[in-house]
Amino acid sequence: METRIHVLDLQKGLFVAELDRPWLDTPFLMQGFLLETPQQLEQLREHCEYVTVDLARSTGGIVRWANLAAGLKPIHSEFNSPNISALIRSPVEEKERQERISVLRELRRLFSGLFKRNEQDGNPSPGLSQRHEAPIVLYDREEKVELELPKAQAVHRASREFMQSLLEAVRCDLQPKIEDANLVVNDLVDSIVRNPNALLLLTQLKDRDQYSYSHAIDTAVYLLAFGRHLGYPIEELKKLGLAGLMLDIGKVKLPTELLNRTGRYTQAEFMLMKTHVTHSLDILGQMDGVPLDVVDMVARHHERYDGSGYPNGLKAEEIGMFASMAGIVDCFTALTSERNYSDAKPAHEALQLLYKWSEKYFHPALIEQFAQCVGIFHVGTLVELSTGEVGIVIGQNRVRRLKPKLMIILGSDKQPYAKPHTLDLITNPTAPNGLPISLRRELSRGAYNIDPREYFLE
Repeated sequence: METRIHVLDLQKGLFVAELDRPWLDTPFLMQGFLLETPQQLEQLREHCEYVTVDLARSTGGIVRWANLAAGLKPIHSEFNSPNISALIRSPVEEKERQERISVLRELRRLFSGLFKRNEQDGNPSPGLSQRHEAPIVLYDREEKVELELPKAQAVHRASREFMQSLLEAVRCDLQPKIEDANLVVNDLVDSIVRNPNALLLLTQLKDRDQYSYSHAIDTAVYLLAFGRHLGYPIEELKKLGLAGLMLDIGKVKLPTELLNRTGRYTQAEFMLMKTHVTHSLDILGQMDGVPLDVVDMVARHHERYDGSGYPNGLKAEEIGMFASMAGIVDCFTALTSERNYSDAKPAHEALQLLYKWSEKYFHPALIEQFAQCVGIFHVGTLVELSTGEVGIVIGQNRVRRLKPKLMIILGSDKQPYAKPHTLDLITNPTAPNGLPISLRRELSRGAYNIDPREYFLE
């Protein structure tokens, strides 16, 4: 008996009979094999989205894997913890899932349709790559954010070290190596796929004195989370992550006094600032093996929906899906970071501005999806509960946006708990008086002298 399953649902003991691509395009020597090692699983997840498994030839036969064949929750194994194994979906959840797929497919079609028209005109654009027609992957299974956070901290630390060395190399006119960047991006992708909230939380806890490389990492993380939300497969996520790190790399070639300016730019200064795009493309041109989609995102992330952007004044879908995503994320991460001329805005204020600017600067359909990705109560936000307790948002619920997962750090008397604890509002918890616990209000950054870094950073 054969059944087709997602690679995230694979477990030790299953017999892999067919792949979703030619065997010759993968490192597997045998056309059909028993899944026995974590290395095999890692390779399958790297090269495939779906595989066909033969339950009769799997360890234990059909009887052992009957639940998997029926589409139910599979047996726990060393490969798949209960947190990321397949979920039993209710009819309501399945309906929501199908509606989401339909929305994402329509969004892809909006951009890919223009690509096809340009192709027929003999003027295909790299920015409207057929990658927009990549399969839609819904990453339903998530590692617990508490378990992912230590891994994400290590990845975030390595990313900072890489960006520092990269910027120094570029300043010294040394040729960057794509291999080094890919290693960092792969780790970022892995963490985002497991649970995006851990890295998103860390972007809110960074030191504010290193905007140049912090902004690059923030942009990469949000682009990856956005791409995950839009259902892009891992190979496309890697492009988004690499582009995020490289979007503004060319700014290191600009005068320091221009980058540190606190007032408005003069017209001449703004023209000079815009040349960072050309510098970025020159730097990418020195690196072997940079994907065309990455080059395109770097080239177009300052284009705007109404044609008012630069360098080419492109409009709407002409900009391309990935570059449009990059423009939104670049703006959001800039707004939520402290800069020489502006304080950091709370995430909800930044989202309000993006909504205000949609149809002028940004594609409205993508703004809507980005807002859903980020959530009403952004990861890292301080909130007060109906009980008077205070917590930090550490996770989102995609269906019920007003019921995030929290770390509760202050009691109703606003005194710190000796041991902070987690509370998931999706479970409909109740207070000692029997009343349901709900969110009362969002708090400003630093309220009650809370520094979230004390709870999450080593």
